[in-house]
Amino acid sequence: MSRIFYRKSTSIAFVAAMLILVLLVCMLLVTLMQMSSLKQRAEKLNEMIAAARQDEQKLQELIDYLKTDDYVREWAENHNRINSDDITWLNDHIPKN
Repeated sequence: MSRIFYRKSTSIAFVAAMLILVLLVCMLLVTLMQMSSLKQRAEKLNEMIAAARQDEQKLQELIDYLKTDDYVREWAENHNRINSDDITWLNDHIPKN
């Protein structure tokens, strides 16, 4: 049987080079898997940011509505603080904006 390597140092260098190559390939695969995971996490975070912005806008609209006279009238009517005659008087005497 013929020898592949004629010197022991050549065979050791070849095996070491192969081990380093395998290690580099493994590191590359791990990095690619982590990159994919990080991309998915970034997409999810962007979706959460967009949802938070929409919620913030809806909350601001609600706050603006709570500052209106219409809300006060509606709340007073629903909690029996004023009756329908008072509401008619308010509608006749207080202009709506």
